[in-house]
Amino acid sequence: MKHPMLVTCTVTLLASAISACLFPAHATGTAPAGDAAAVQTTDTVADGNGGKVTSADKKRQQDQAKKNAIDLSTVTVTPLRNSLEGAETIKQNSRMIVDSIVAEDIGKFPDNSVADAMQRITGVQVAQGFQGETSSVVIRGLPNVATTLNGREIFSGVGRGFAFQNLPATAVKAVKVYKTSDASLIDGGIAGLVDMELFRPFDFKGSKVAATVTGTHSKYGGHTDPNASFLVSDRWDTDIGEFGALANVGYIRQHYDYNAVWGDFPKLLTDGSGTPIRTSSGNLIAAPNGFGADYNIGDRKREEFNYALQWKPNDATEIYAEGLYDWDHDNYNQPFYFSFPVGSVTPSQYTVGNNCYANQLTGSPYEGQTICDATSGTWTGNTYAATSTQAHQERGHDIQNAIGVKWHGDRLNLSSDLSYNSTSFNEQTFIVDTFLKAPITTAWSGTSGNQQNWLLAGNPELDPANYYLNGLFQDWNNQKATQWAWRGDGNFDINGDFFQYLDFGLRYADHKASYSGSYDISTPPPGGTGAISMNPNPANQVIARFPSGYFCSQPTTSAIPVSWLSGCFNYLTNNADAIRALYGLPSGLAAENPGRYYQIEEKSTAAYAQLGYGNTLFGIPFDGLLGMRVERMKRNLSAYSYDASTNVYSPLSDSTSSPVYLPNLSFNLHFTNDLQLRLVGAKTITYPGFGALNPSISLNPGTINRAGAASSGNPNLRPIRSNNYDASLEWYFNSASYISGGVFYRDINGYIQNYTTDVTIGGQPYQLNSPQSAGSGHLAGAEFAYQQFFDFLPGALSGLGAQFNYTFIKGSTRSPQYLGGPVVASPLQNVSKNNYNAVLMYEKYGWSARLAYNFRSRFIDGFNQPTVAGVYDEIKPANQVDFSLGYDINKNFTVVLNASNILGADLHQYWGSGNSRPRDIRYQDRTVGLGVRFKL
Repeated sequence: MKHPMLVTCTVTLLASAISACLFPAHATGTAPAGDAAAVQTTDTVADGNGGKVTSADKKRQQDQAKKNAIDLSTVTVTPLRNSLEGAETIKQNSRMIVDSIVAEDIGKFPDNSVADAMQRITGVQVAQGFQGETSSVVIRGLPNVATTLNGREIFSGVGRGFAFQNLPATAVKAVKVYKTSDASLIDGGIAGLVDMELFRPFDFKGSKVAATVTGTHSKYGGHTDPNASFLVSDRWDTDIGEFGALANVGYIRQHYDYNAVWGDFPKLLTDGSGTPIRTSSGNLIAAPNGFGADYNIGDRKREEFNYALQWKPNDATEIYAEGLYDWDHDNYNQPFYFSFPVGSVTPSQYTVGNNCYANQLTGSPYEGQTICDATSGTWTGNTYAATSTQAHQERGHDIQNAIGVKWHGDRLNLSSDLSYNSTSFNEQTFIVDTFLKAPITTAWSGTSGNQQNWLLAGNPELDPANYYLNGLFQDWNNQKATQWAWRGDGNFDINGDFFQYLDFGLRYADHKASYSGSYDISTPPPGGTGAISMNPNPANQVIARFPSGYFCSQPTTSAIPVSWLSGCFNYLTNNADAIRALYGLPSGLAAENPGRYYQIEEKSTAAYAQLGYGNTLFGIPFDGLLGMRVERMKRNLSAYSYDASTNVYSPLSDSTSSPVYLPNLSFNLHFTNDLQLRLVGAKTITYPGFGALNPSISLNPGTINRAGAASSGNPNLRPIRSNNYDASLEWYFNSASYISGGVFYRDINGYIQNYTTDVTIGGQPYQLNSPQSAGSGHLAGAEFAYQQFFDFLPGALSGLGAQFNYTFIKGSTRSPQYLGGPVVASPLQNVSKNNYNAVLMYEKYGWSARLAYNFRSRFIDGFNQPTVAGVYDEIKPANQVDFSLGYDINKNFTVVLNASNILGADLHQYWGSGNSRPRDIRYQDRTVGLGVRFKL
């Protein structure tokens, strides 16, 4: 049901704007849509002010056009140069600090997804997830990013942001990263805002047909997969105005094999009775609690469709409808392989290195004593070694549809936009654990290569007869969210001596999100397991229960050079009900767990006004913005509370309502048409994630080797607030060439961080993961960017160009060292101190090439329950080299070659600082793609 306020506001502004279509309108002197602007020589035209073009903007753009016209008279115009000029124009003409990427041509981003493409933007860091694709995007070290599509909010699942990997790069015209905020932008991102722009029919002069087809081979995935896109667009002059229509489809398929080998948390090395083992000098020894592997082997398909309809009944009015649909289908097998001998049996052999430090395990009787890291070991006896197969089936979609109208007069611009978002995500996971009959000999050969190198002596994991059934787990979760959003915006050109224009607007949004999930408990096999692992129940031997087809051989790695067996994905998914019956469970999915249920509705009303000002200071032109955004968020939460003493869930509800005031002030000093200084200050906010607010507890009971896992949200989380200060000096010295440098400071309060702590619930041990609002903190840094084509070089060398950007970040926050622990100044999660991209480009004689290196230094991934190594773990990212090459056979056909991670970089994770305690090595794939682009 539509909210009455929403309907009233929408009808009123739409009616006012549409009525203006019926009367003659005066042209404003701007170029008609689709005409080639002097500042932009590609098929697309983009201004940096979100569509607001005032008299001051026009003068600045005219000056820029004259400069570009002179520059372009001496160089050859190429698609790559055009794209860089487009991004440069956005950066130079924007009212804020904005960095962007612009498509060189339709479908010409050398990346599969928007998430991949964003790694080339100054100050943006990306990372791969466990499913072999880029899934993490942070701006200047912070993940709190607001996301919009064509200027309107978009999100995925029950998250507040959009999953950038869901959108193929072929659909995108430009991606803008707003690092500073003004009042007209939606709130929700203390890190910044990312706006993705899709193609529209009025972007082109006439009809347009374009297609891309690429085959991409993955080294570890072992397949060559198709990626394709097709776009058709046209525009027509009629008696009632100009019409345009565009449709675009995209398809990405990827077989992936993303493998990780890990070492469990470091602990005191003890004998079988639990007595610590010491070195000859009396020092304690630390060794990993266990050793394991976690592979992710899957087949993913992503489909995308977007459309746009535009109608201009006269020069002053545009009415549009547009939409995006994307779908995700992912089936993947997640086999585990592990051994936990440490502390169970006395090591028969071990070596110790010279990396020694004070034992940091809080509360230990040995706290503060010197502890040294072991470098190898062998354990033989009744230890727990096992494999497990997790068969995942994931389905998701994102939908956004919108209608709107824009009207501009001589001095007044009005617009209205109504959108509807719908998104869902569903995951079903079916898991069967199997263990190996003891005795087992675990041989750990150390951490050469910054990884845990281990195996089982004698290779018992290769013999199916050694495996016995253990627990059966079932898990599912459903995520759904919808949003109706309306916004009306206006811009009045004051054209005064100081105040130049006024921006104003309203926004209303009704956002609903719901989450539900199953109980996730281990059901023992029929008749019990027996005495793990020395005398297992013979009736539960895997080959006795499943004579054929159950086992699949898993890949080897440099850390685990011998294969191992685990259940096959197809066997588990095709025989799920039969396996459930064997375990005495009913057919179908597991029961819903009240502890994983929540439903949240947020209704937000926002208004903003800001003045654009400008004049001269000692003869130097200046301009800027002075604004305020006010929002009231009303939130209603429904969930269940948990009573550990009775094991009973009870329904609960909670409501909050509070206003937010977000002022902004900017000052831009234009020393020349090419050299400018920006100073920006603004207050920003990020609301807690929906799942983080769920107060209930979800319990996953422990197994023989580990405590149970518990997770809980926190309804008392506060919004993260930040006072942002930025300064940037920019020199645009030639076409597609500039140098810029800047500094930034974020005064952050209430940054949300996750903590893990040991608790006892119902008499059982659990490790509880929950979010907490930290105290005050800060993030500070500096950025530098350089881009140039070397037109002055002779002959073929004049096609060379280079890009380089560097971001330095440092931050901390006041927060508990661990839950219940002392409050200390801790580094911010996800923040790398040093980040840079270096790109060598070439485009001439029909050839186009790009060689790019992306670097990000180590950063803290999360805060754990204290171990002997401290309370956090660090990630050393996979800093990779990518290459793309294209050749224009003629004006319609281009052959392309793309290669990613050509040097085979891998991600490394460590317990604490240093390299002596590897937690993970994650083997990142190398891909090579060959394809063709076509356009008419």
